[in-house]
Amino acid sequence: MEELEKIEKLRARANVTYEEAKAALSEANGDILDAMILLEKEGKVNKPEQQVHSTEYTKDETYEVVPVKGAKNKDEKSAGKFKTYLKNGIDYLTNNHLSISHHNEPVIDLPLWTAVLMIIIGWWAVLILIAVSLFFDWNYRFYGKNDLSGANNVVDKAKEAAEQVKEGFHEE
Repeated sequence: MEELEKIEKLRARANVTYEEAKAALSEANGDILDAMILLEKEGKVNKPEQQVHSTEYTKDETYEVVPVKGAKNKDEKSAGKFKTYLKNGIDYLTNNHLSISHHNEPVIDLPLWTAVLMIIIGWWAVLILIAVSLFFDWNYRFYGKNDLSGANNVVDKAKEAAEQVKEGFHEE
C-alpha cells in the first residue's frame, strides 16, 4: 500500500488531520496499527469501547419481538379470557333479578348486581334479615334471562325449613 493511501486510511479511521496522520505514520515506520496506537496514547483518538462477552443469558432490548401471525401470547389469551368472564358476569348480574314479596304481594324487585353488592357490603345484616324474614311469610324469587331454578330451589328449601321450625314452635 502506498504512503498516501495509508495516510488517508488512518485519517478516516482516527478522524485526525492530514499532518497528524502523516507524523504518526512516519513515527510508526509506516505501520497503520502502530500509528493508531500512537495517536491513542497522545489522546488524539478515542480508545475503542470495551466489549464484554458472556455465556450468561441476557435479554437484549434492541431486538424486536415479531409475533407469529394468528398466534397470541399467553398474556393476551389470559386477558381475553378475563374480559370474557367479566362481560359474562356483568351480563348475568344485570339481566337477572331478585324479587321479594310479602304474603304474595311484590315489595321489592332488584337487579341481581344490587343484591350481590348489598351482601358484599353488609353480609351479616343481610343474612340475618333473610333468615328472620323467612319466618314472617316473606318470599324470595330469582328470575331473568338465565336459568335460576337452582337458586330458587335453595330458597324454597330454606322457606320449608323455616316453616317446619315455625310448626315446631306452634305444637309446643
